[in-house]
Parts: sequence; C-alpha cells; structure tokens
Amino acid sequence: MSPEQLLKTLQFSDSLFPVGAFAYSDGLETAVTNGLVRNGADLQQWLDHYIKSVFIPCEGLLLRRAIKAHSAGDWKTIVELDTEFTALKLAAAVRASSASLARNFARSVVAVHEHPEIERARRELTNFATVYAVVGSTLGLDTRDALLAFAYSRLAGTVSAALRLMHIGQQQAQQTLGRALQAVPEAVERILGSGDSDLLSFSPLLDIQQMNHRYVYSKLFRS
Repeated sequence: MSPEQLLKTLQFSDSLFPVGAFAYSDGLETAVTNGLVRNGADLQQWLDHYIKSVFIPCEGLLLRRAIKAHSAGDWKTIVELDTEFTALKLAAAVRASSASLARNFARSVVAVHEHPEIERARRELTNFATVYAVVGSTLGLDTRDALLAFAYSRLAGTVSAALRLMHIGQQQAQQTLGRALQAVPEAVERILGSGDSDLLSFSPLLDIQQMNHRYVYSKLFRS
C-alpha cells in the first residue's frame, strides 16, 4: 500500500467520514436492552461472533469476491453479489440501513475522489460492503488491506455504539476492541483462501436482535 493509498484508506475508514454509521447499532441496542450484552465480556463475545459468523463467511467474503470481480471489469457479478447479500439480511431495518450507508459512503467518497465507477456504485448497489469493495478496488488497494480496513471499521463502529449503550469505560472498550482485532488477520487469511464459495449467513441470535429492534421502547439508534 502506497502512502497515498494508506491515507485515503484511513480517511474513508475513520468515524469522522460522513457515512452515518453512528446511527446504527446492528442489533446491539436490542441485545443490551434484553440483558444479553451487559459487560465487557459479553461485548467481547458479540465482536468475536461477528468475526466468525458474519465477517468470515459473508461480509468479508463478499468484499473479496466483489474486489476480484471489479478488477476483472465484471460488473454483472458485483450486482449479483450485492443482490444475494441483500437477500441474506432477514431484518427489513438492516436492509434499509445498509442501503443508506452504501449511498452515504459512495456520495461522500465521490465528493473527495470523483470517479465514474464509484458514482455507478452509488446508483446501482445497496450494501455498504459492496460499495466499499468498489471503492477499494478503484483506489488500487490490495484485497488483504481492504479486508483489514473494513473489519476495523465495523468492529470500531460496534464498540462506539457500546460506549453509548453500556456502562463501559473508554479504556475497557479499547481493550475489548484490541482483543477482537487480534483475531482479524487470521480471519482475513481464511477469507483469502476460501475461493469463490457462496455467501453464508447463519447467526440466528443476531438476526432476532435486529428484527426485534422495532420493539425497543426507548431507542438511541435507528437499527
């Protein structure tokens, strides 16, 4: 990764970048409300579950396959992957939030790095991970680097939400995030070695928390 690519990746992955991810807890708010996530140890399990059951078999795999397709100029496969990923999201609120994040991310990237491929992603894609793949490929990022940056962004976003939802301090939050990040390099290597296998999503507890968010009486987050 060149210095320019590193700086752009840091910019696009930073919470300061106007994507709107701060408005979504991805089911964590429901889990906290229901007493399923109460402390740092529970949050650690939540992050580890994301890595093992969502990032490796689904989001990360989608990212890698979409980067490969974009590098080959295969937009048809990118759209098919995006559609398949949308179908795997059981909660309507999660589908809506993913589409919102995808649009906001693409629009913000185009504002600082205008490129027709990213503009096309904004018009045609409905998932943040798919748009992230097109952006990473357009910037010439190595697939491994893109996966690492994406995983960090997703995990840090969850910890940020936890700070607003739980009785957890900044230091403990960073320790929890640090332990989760230790598992990311191995997860990325598994994704890189998984070939063109189908996307897999089987995380019933997470799906239920996402679907039940509408019933949370007092909400800080949109999903």
